[in-house]
Parts: sequence; structure tokens; C-alpha cells
Amino acid sequence: MSRFRRHSRKVLIAICAVCTGLVATLHLACPPLRRVETSAQDQLMRIQFSRRSPQRPELVYLAIDNASTQLDGFFPDEIEASPALRLMKEPFPWKRTIYAILIDRLVQAGAKAVAFDMLFPSPKENDGDFRAALDKYSDRVVIGANFTDAERGVTLRNFTVPSTTLIPQKTPPDDRVGFVNFWPDDDGVVRSALYRTTQLEVSGLGWNPDDPAIDSLAARMLLKSGHAYAIPPPGHPWRFRFAGGPGRFKPVSVCDIFLDRNWNTRFGSGSFFRDKIVLVGMEGNWTKDEVVTPYGVLFGAEVHLNAVNAALNRDFLRETSPRVNLALIALAGTLAWLLCRRIALPLLRLVALVLAAAAWIVAAQFFYNHAGLFILTVHPLIALGSSGVCCLAWDLFREQREKAHVRRTLERYVSKDAVREILDNPASYFHMLGGMRKPVAVLFSDLRGFTSLTEQADSHALVSQLNEYFTGMVEPIHRHGGVLDKFIGDAVMAVWGSIRTRGAAGDVRAAIDTALEMRARLAALNIRWQDAGKKPFSMGIGINFGEAIAGNIGSEETRNLTVIGDVVNLASRIEGVTKEYGLDLLLGEDAAALARDFFHLQTIGLVQVKGRAKPVELFTVLGSRSEPPDEATADYLRVYGEAMRLYRARDFAAAAGLFGQCASQRAGDPLARIYAERCAAMQSNPPPADWNGVCIVT
Repeated sequence: MSRFRRHSRKVLIAICAVCTGLVATLHLACPPLRRVETSAQDQLMRIQFSRRSPQRPELVYLAIDNASTQLDGFFPDEIEASPALRLMKEPFPWKRTIYAILIDRLVQAGAKAVAFDMLFPSPKENDGDFRAALDKYSDRVVIGANFTDAERGVTLRNFTVPSTTLIPQKTPPDDRVGFVNFWPDDDGVVRSALYRTTQLEVSGLGWNPDDPAIDSLAARMLLKSGHAYAIPPPGHPWRFRFAGGPGRFKPVSVCDIFLDRNWNTRFGSGSFFRDKIVLVGMEGNWTKDEVVTPYGVLFGAEVHLNAVNAALNRDFLRETSPRVNLALIALAGTLAWLLCRRIALPLLRLVALVLAAAAWIVAAQFFYNHAGLFILTVHPLIALGSSGVCCLAWDLFREQREKAHVRRTLERYVSKDAVREILDNPASYFHMLGGMRKPVAVLFSDLRGFTSLTEQADSHALVSQLNEYFTGMVEPIHRHGGVLDKFIGDAVMAVWGSIRTRGAAGDVRAAIDTALEMRARLAALNIRWQDAGKKPFSMGIGINFGEAIAGNIGSEETRNLTVIGDVVNLASRIEGVTKEYGLDLLLGEDAAALARDFFHLQTIGLVQVKGRAKPVELFTVLGSRSEPPDEATADYLRVYGEAMRLYRARDFAAAAGLFGQCASQRAGDPLARIYAERCAAMQSNPPPADWNGVCIVT
């Protein structure tokens, strides 16, 4: 088993290495897992404790919303009093003169930049007013353009610019034009922005600094407002930190700024827009200008404002490099191995794995909040979890295998109930191995005349017969919950109470039940052996109860779980006394005191065995109290008890007569015969005056 454990350590390393290697391979070769990782990053961004990019107060969202297109909240006289509102009363799309009025009002109020998240690809009537405003405030206005899918047979994407009736076309585009496109990731979610690009780059042909650069709407807003320094370098998309979800940039209805009472009170006669960057864009489901982001669906204008806000705050996000990702996966696998190596208890190990996973998530949250860094999370957690669970499964398998090995070994000596007790309560069992005092019932059985039998019988036949005998004797020990302590030649020693106890009386009762079954089994075996021409066996059994020392005793290399002490020695001596009285079962007085409620007992007398100065009263078992004795047996016990009283009172003549009566009542009774002979001997040779009825067995 120790070799198995050494191999188990190598197996744990192999399990963690295989799980980690598989996860690393999937990380490199399985794009769907990449989507899982980005989804986890989105979830990390949305939780309550995640840091949002601080909302810049200079950003204003001027919305073309339902209120502006319907003007349901205005009185007719208010609409008539405002030229802009009269134009807005007409069906949308409005005449472009309204945008000229809007630019003029905002710039006159002090706005740093006014941008339109709108496309004007076709010429319209009254474009002159809008063009004049664009020319007049060219240093502060931006309008939208966009990249469209390439035409059939054309490699480059088309860049659709505003109508020439508004802004002349040229290469690179006029600095009043910015593209409005956001390109989503493979899962359709927009997480990043290109602030400056080229037609080649957006067509998938890579960045080339020699190609004419085209700025985004966000970049143009930064440029016009005097924040050119905040525009990130070109060459790749920039993942930015959002300020929040829908409604974070609270929209201001376009119609509100054309109502004089609102302009004067709510907007401080225009001071509200001083030094502001104003984005005019659509708001409302009717516009269909919606973008899927990590925070859900946002209007296009809100995404532009988030891109500008992140650039002003220098709040961009990055991910760990491919090499670092592989290192993190390896670290997670190593962490799983360390936890499995150091923590043995399965439940505690599972808790440790959960805590390690939670700590990893907390670390990911920390790096995201304070460093703008997404550390790889899903793949390391998969490596940690799969390695930990597989190691746990292996250890459970190993433990079950060890238990099965221990069970098979112990069941050779111990009942299944005792084995279950050992395996279910190993702490108490291993504590006992060091040695502890316990009240136990001890059974010794031994064959009569076996030494002479070995000299006469064929060795192979005798060994086979002896093994058959041991099998028949051991089965009752196990069935009645005993522990087979050892074989001593042809003797058997069994113990109750050393590992699992039923209480003192229960242990003694189980030992006596075992002895009675052993007696019956030997009788059945003798009949079969005699029929087969083999010599029968006879045995004696001694049972004693008392306190013994239980422990794992033996040499450094070989030890056995056994019990030692006076109670064991006396049980062996009691078994030897059975030969003196011609009986096959004797009990010590402590065992008899516990068995009286369950069995009919007959006293044998006071006996002083070899090696003990104090005599012990011995008893034999006549039957179970569940079956009352017949009238003849009851009369026999009454006469026998009176004879024993007279014997101990030194009235040997009267005792001899009663013992003779017992012998006539029960033919072949060895006790009555033995005591009748003793009475006759003591009449002719009286014992000393201090004699107390004790028989000394040498």
C-alpha cells in the first residue's frame, strides 16, 4: 500500500499535467472557448464592484428623439414663435436648414465641438444653409461618414462621404468628416473602437502608415475640441472601458434648446453648452441605430460618447499576452496539484479549490479595476477545476481501493460489523492501536489430544481436516461480531469488545453464543469425518471477561492487533480446566455474572488455576433462558446445588449421597462423578481446617 501511495503522488502530477495540457491546447485551438472568455470578461465588467470610466462632464448627448420629431409637448403658439420648431414640425427627416440653426446656436453658446452621428450622402434642397454653417464653423463641426460593404468584385470597402453639396470630396477626407463605424467581435458585441484607420485596414489588408488616414467621428470630436493628444495611435482597435450602460449619458432633446423658456432657465441662456463637446444623434427604438455592447444594447451615439470619454480618461483595456495566458493556465494546474498534495480531506480540498477559484476571480477583478488588464480567467479556472476534480476522483478511487484491501484483510480475522466499525470510525481505531484499556470478553478453544493425533495421522490429511475445522470455528466468531485474535497451533483465540462493543453483557452473550455454535458445528463435522473414516476431534472452550490492554503489538516489522492482560491469561487457564471436569465449555465468574440473565448456568466450583493465588468460581452453560428447563433438569439443579453447599460446608458424607443421586438422575454426569469421588477421598483424608472448597489445578 505504501508503494501504491508513492505511485499515487506521481499520478496526481500526471493528472494535473494532462488536464492543464488539454486546456492549453483548447485555448490555442478552440475559438468557441475564446467567446466564453470574452463573455466572462463582459460579466466581469458588469458586476457591481467593477470600475467604470468616469463620465466626463463636458460631453453632451443632444438627442433627436420622439419628443423632437412629434413635438407633442409644445403649444402651437410656442412652435409658431420658433423658426426651428416650425421646421421640426414637418415630417422627419427634416430640412437640413434645422442643422444649420442648431450649429449656430450651440457654437454661439460656446460649444467646443458639435458632431453629428448622422449621414448625409445625398443632396437635398436647402443644403446651402447647412453648408454655410459647416464652412463658417469648420473648426468646430464634424459630420458622419461610413464604410460600407464592398461591391461585387471589388476588394476595398467603400467609404461613403457626405454629399458634395455640403462638403467637397478629397483624399484624405475633409477634417469635418469622421466615420461612424464600430466593428463587432465574432460574437456580434462591440468592445473596441478604431480611432484612425485606412481603407486597406478596414478591408482586412492590414495597416500601412503610407496610406491616407481616415479618422473616426470620436477622433474628430477630440481633434476639434482641442484634445488631439488623447487620440490613440492607429494600427489596431482599442478596447475601451465603458462609462456604464444605457442612459449613462442622459440625452437632451433637440427640441428643448429651441424653446426660449427652456433655453433661458434650463440651459442658462446657453451657458450650459459652454466648453462642451456636443454629439447630435438618434435616440429611440424607431431609429434602429442600436449597437450590442458588454452593457447591453446602446444607441450608436452612446457608443461614440463612450469612445470619446475613454480617450479623454486614457481608459483603455488590454489582455494578457499569449505567453502569459499559457503561463496562467500552467499556474492554475500547479495550484491544483499543490492543493491536492497538501490537503488530504476531500471536503476540505473541495472548499480550498472553490476558494482558490474565488481568489482568482477577485484577482481578475483587481487587475481590471486598477490596471485596465484582463487576465485570462475561464481557461485557468477550467484547468484548476478539472485538475482538482480529477485528482479528487483519483483519491476517492484510491481510498476505496485501500478500504477494499483493508476490508478483505480484516474480514479474515474480524466480523463484517467490526470491519465496518473500523472503516467508518478510523480515528478511534487508530487511537486504539497505540494501546488502551478496554473491557473485553475473551474466548479460548483448544483441541483435546491433538499432539498425539499428529504423531499418528497422515500429515496432508490432518492439515486438510484441521483447515476444515478452523473454517467451521471461525465463521461463528465473525457472525457474532468477534475478532479472530490469533491461531495458536490448534487453539483459537477470539475477542469481543476490543474494536466494536455491544456492552459488557452483550459481548459476553455473543461469546457464549459463539461457543455453543462452535460446539454444534464440531458435532456435525465429527459425524461427517467418521463417515469418511477420519478420527473425530474434541475440544474445550474457556470464556472470561475483564479489562485488557488492546493495541498493535509485535516487532518493528510485524505487528498484530491483539489484547493482553490477566483476563486473557485466565481465559486460557479456564479452557485448560475443562479437561479436569470432563466438560467442553467453562465460564469465569465475571463472565457468568453478566450471562445469568440469558443462560442457565451450573456452578463448577472454586478453582485455583496455575499462576494465580486467588481462586475463581467457574460455571458451565446448560442452555438459553429463552427455553425454561424441564422438570427433571430443574430437580437435578436443585439437588446439585444442595450437594455443592454441603461439600463446601465439609459435610462430605451427605454431599456424597446427593452427588450420587445427581449421577443417577443424569447418566454419565462427569461433575457428579468427580465430586462423589472427591467426597469419598476427603472422608478418608479430611482437608485442613482452613480449607474453603477450592480445588487447586496444577
